[in-house]
Parts: sequence; structure tokens; C-alpha cells
Amino acid sequence: MNNSDHWLQPCRARPLVIAHGDEGGRGLYPGNTLLYLQKMVALGVDALEIDLNLTADGHLVLLHDGTLERTTDGSGQVKDKTLQELEALNAAYHWSPDGEQFPYRKDPQPLVTIDQAFAACPDTPMVIELKNDDPRAAQSLARAIEKAGGEARLIVSSFHRNVIRTFRSLCPRVATGATLPEALLFFAAQCVFAERLLKPAFRTMQLPVSYYGLPVFTRWFVSAARRCGLHISVWTVNEPEAMKKFIALGLDGIVTDRPDRLLKLFQTSS
Repeated sequence: MNNSDHWLQPCRARPLVIAHGDEGGRGLYPGNTLLYLQKMVALGVDALEIDLNLTADGHLVLLHDGTLERTTDGSGQVKDKTLQELEALNAAYHWSPDGEQFPYRKDPQPLVTIDQAFAACPDTPMVIELKNDDPRAAQSLARAIEKAGGEARLIVSSFHRNVIRTFRSLCPRVATGATLPEALLFFAAQCVFAERLLKPAFRTMQLPVSYYGLPVFTRWFVSAARRCGLHISVWTVNEPEAMKKFIALGLDGIVTDRPDRLLKLFQTSS
């Protein structure tokens, strides 16, 4: 895929297959590793979803949690460790497909920096989540993007409003996702047909299947997003029947731990 933003145009013929960087064993490979990135590209996904945490010395590493215990053989907080300390760890130490086998203890996977991820996948779109409530994370990502280029193939999101505001000011050409307050405001506005009064700073919304038990992606919500020209994706959908439902709704992307299943659906329906 070339470095244009046509992949972000709404109303696609089919949803994008967005590989979710799962680290808990629900996916095919340990997420947020170089192995995961390379295998997903080889599988033929449309985009890669990754998470970034900030190190003590200002680097960004691919890791979902701010702590190390759940996924690596280390302990403590990522923000308290230097990159050199983190590079000694196995990012897939606890990954298991069944809770009994741990295949990567004998095949350790190093933690990956965002620079290494960009270098390994120079043409593949990425959906990036900044995990830290720290403007240095936005600044570090902005530097990495400037170095690697490819602004048009990225979506950057964060749950932290100040971080995403900082990033938007630094990289105005990069598409960003809605923060939770922004998404809630949009949801409320579309309930009273007032979504066109909004002037969103975001171009995309990556949202869960439901929020406090309420389904997010109704036909009204999808129609409202269409009227505003927004790109909308759902996470995380792993079962084929649920995938079919969101395909029928006409979403622009489906984030999944099992992109192989989603790709198979498209192959059998073509």
C-alpha cells in the first residue's frame, strides 16, 4: 500500500482488516513484537494496531501495559527503565496460546522501538495508541514520524487529552482518533441529530463494541459518522458471526486478534 491516505476514506467496499496487537494469547502471535508485525504484514492485513509506552530516557517502545509483569520477564514500570534495560527483556515471555505452553521462552522476542517498527514496516498503515499521560510521548512520536516519513499511513490515538492535543499541534497532517470525551460528545450529538454542529479535531473513531452495556455502532451512529466524513472502526472482534454483523453495518475497519478469520470471510464472499 502506498503512502496516501486513501485507506482512510470512509464508505469503503469492505472494512479494513486491522490486526490487534494482543499480548495475552488470543492472537496468532505475541502482539507488539517484531514477529507480530512481520507475520501480520505477510498475512496481508490492511493495518497494524500497536501500543506505545515511554521509557525513562525518552524512547517509545511497543508495549500495551505501563508495567512489565504481565507480558515480559521483567518487573516495574516502563517509565522507570532505560531503553538499554528494556532491551534485555523478553517481550513474549508470558505469551501462551493455551495457558500451558510458552513457546517464546526458548525463542525470546525483544522489545521493539517505534523507530524499529517503522523501519520494519515502511509501507503498512498503523493505528498507534500513546499510553502515557506525558507530553514527551507525543514529542517523541512526532520526532520518529518526521524521521521515518509516511504521515498519511498513520492514525494516532490516546486516552489522554493533553497528549493528543500536543501531538495534533506537532503533527497536524497525521490523522488522529477521537479521545473518549470527544467520542462521547459525538455520540450525544448524533442522538439529537446535531453532529454536524461539531467541528471535530479528529478524523477517525476507534471504538469498542459496547460502552457500559450499550451498543455503540447503531445504524444511526454510522449514518451520523458518514455525514461528518469520519472513518470508524470497531474493536476487538474475533468471532466470525460478529465480524459479519459489523461488515453488514458498513464500518470502515475491524480491529481483531484473528485477522486470518476476517480475511477468510472476505475470500469466501468474493
